[in-house]
Amino acid sequence: MDMDGSILDLQSFRKAKQVQGEKNALRLYTLSMDYTERTANIREKVRAKHLFRKTLGLAPEDAYSPIQQEVFQNWFLFDYKTIQGSTMFSLFLKNNARQLSESDLIQGALFLTSAMEPIRILGKNRNVISALGVENSTPLLLRHHEELQQELSMGWHFIRRIPIQLYDLPIGPFISIQSNEAANSLMEAFSEAKIKFPDLTWRAFLKSNVLYFIFRE
Repeated sequence: MDMDGSILDLQSFRKAKQVQGEKNALRLYTLSMDYTERTANIREKVRAKHLFRKTLGLAPEDAYSPIQQEVFQNWFLFDYKTIQGSTMFSLFLKNNARQLSESDLIQGALFLTSAMEPIRILGKNRNVISALGVENSTPLLLRHHEELQQELSMGWHFIRRIPIQLYDLPIGPFISIQSNEAANSLMEAFSEAKIKFPDLTWRAFLKSNVLYFIFRE
């Protein structure tokens, strides 16, 4: 086989893996959301809602807006730590390990480290989105899956993304922000935290602190 044919075969393989990875990621996301809805006890839900309200500065009587409710559900699944110190997604993987395949568990590890992060969307070609991450202005390519109803516009957003193959897959709500002020404040807070905790990573900081910045505007 000539070199051009080998390149085409490799590209076709990666595209097929992308499609397969996206379907599996969406399946895991749905399964984990269902698991959390079924198994999270009232005590954890009350504790999580209290912490969420306190972080956002909401009064106990204030109802969540639709986007706040979406963010809460996503945060409760991936970032909230239970009384035992686990996330609901990590409990989903642990308690369903026998039913999940090896590829499910490998992809699940990517979900575990994911965080809502600020990105700047630069352009969109069909369903492929070009963007920049805030940390080190990292170039990103994301694929907007047809099952995700919310459209992404140009500009700044908070988003959770899962690496697949050729493109990252956005998962959960997209929070549009009017300027880069929230992103800059987040980076400044991270830089200050790094002085106190040199081993702190960007993703670990986001998982613990991003709620303070998402609805700041």
